[in-house]
Amino acid sequence: MADLLPPALASDPRFKALGALAARISEIDRTPVLVWLLDRVHASALPHLAEQLHILGEGWQFTRNDQERRQLLKRAVELHRYKGTRWAIQQVLETLALSGQISEWFEYGGQPYYFRINVDLATRGIDAATFDALVDLISEYKNVRSHLERLTLSLVNRSPVPSVGIALLAGEVASVYPFQQVNLGQNSPLQLGIGYWCVETVSVFPGP
Repeated sequence: MADLLPPALASDPRFKALGALAARISEIDRTPVLVWLLDRVHASALPHLAEQLHILGEGWQFTRNDQERRQLLKRAVELHRYKGTRWAIQQVLETLALSGQISEWFEYGGQPYYFRINVDLATRGIDAATFDALVDLISEYKNVRSHLERLTLSLVNRSPVPSVGIALLAGEVASVYPFQQVNLGQNSPLQLGIGYWCVETVSVFPGP
């Protein structure tokens, strides 16, 4: 900055010092104070922005990384504008990377002003505290007259299963015994006939 001073001012020690100070100020990183550049602001400022936008208890606890937190901050104003609608609840789930399906009472034949939500947890887990917080989050963004009838959590285990082999060896032992006559019966009258036929042959030769 000092090199840009006109010659008449550059020769003045007072303006030379002012130019050096201006050069130092221009080299200061102004990114930390530009807090509304949500893609560039330092991660340490994100919780303070969430508190300012009133989303600390409205989905902030479900964010898993800074990227999801920045996305939620970007949608904070819009979510509050459409608060109380089905769209708001759906957007909250999508912003938090939760795959959820909302069904209203007239879609499944339920009682008026009731609704159900099915959340797919195939890519993330959930504990009891997180489940309670999710119910509170839905209650925060739902319509006042609407009532959550059922919150279903779906989880599919896709773990690899090792190969399983089954072998079956079967055999049979057969014993063969000699035939034994147990009973002997005769159903017809016994008829016995005996015949004998004998023939005798006598040969007579002449004498010498």
